[in-house]
Amino acid sequence: MSHEGPLDLVRDHPEIAVELVRGTVGVELPGQMDVSLAPTDMSAVVPVQYLADMVVLISDAGTGEPALAVIIEPQLRDNETKRYSWPVYVATARRVSKCPAAVLVVLCPDPGEAEKCRQPIRTGHPGFDLVPVVIDSGGPPGGHAGNGGSPYLTVFAASMGGINMESEPGARRVLDAMAGPGVTDADRLRMTAIILRLASDAARQLLEAMMTTSEYEKTFIERIHDEGIAEGEARGEARGEARGKGEAVLRLLDARGLAPSQEHRDQVTSSTDPAQLDLWFDRAVTARTAAEVFAD
Repeated sequence: MSHEGPLDLVRDHPEIAVELVRGTVGVELPGQMDVSLAPTDMSAVVPVQYLADMVVLISDAGTGEPALAVIIEPQLRDNETKRYSWPVYVATARRVSKCPAAVLVVLCPDPGEAEKCRQPIRTGHPGFDLVPVVIDSGGPPGGHAGNGGSPYLTVFAASMGGINMESEPGARRVLDAMAGPGVTDADRLRMTAIILRLASDAARQLLEAMMTTSEYEKTFIERIHDEGIAEGEARGEARGEARGKGEAVLRLLDARGLAPSQEHRDQVTSSTDPAQLDLWFDRAVTARTAAEVFAD
């Protein structure tokens, strides 16, 4: 499983970081919080550059004072060099953010490798041993049914392997979360693309099959189609309907991760035949490759 999916979700919705540290770290959080991405450059005055994958800053909404810096590091396997750089991240994040506390959260889907990442890092200084907070596929926040939480947290859990999307109940949980009324159309499209990119072949086939059923088709297929048409019309293109249908085809291809070539994109954007564009859209719903969509 790619480490980029969980990072993409946190980048789009930094508030997920609050749930990653809530209940796992003995740090008091403000009652009202502002949450934002912070600079990832952990370099200080030394010549070696340290770049964290992501830093989320949690501040008091009332005073604006920083309360907690959360460094998020994806790690597919234990890496000995990280045992030297991670303590630097924590110390420097406090300095850069002028924050009283900083926490390192490691995202490691494999439980075996995650256990290695949990081992204390001895710095040699009395009382300064770092024990990373490690989240694996066995228990990510949002991974258990009926736990409440935001739809974004449910999708995050799925991206970490905490929800079995190869089973119908697991796939349904993820689709229900993305179809929720609190999710914007833009976020839904973005999350759909991330999940389909990360899913196994079996999970992807199940998810896509369920998206075409009457229960989900209006949310996941028809809405992509309608949004594309609306975008084309909003741009005031002379070709109106055809431009809008072309937008819908490209949206669906991108959401399904089919990666159309530039030639395919040019075919879509240059087409003035609404019937042809409808055919491509219908094929894009179930096709396994972009080539299948544009086959003669």
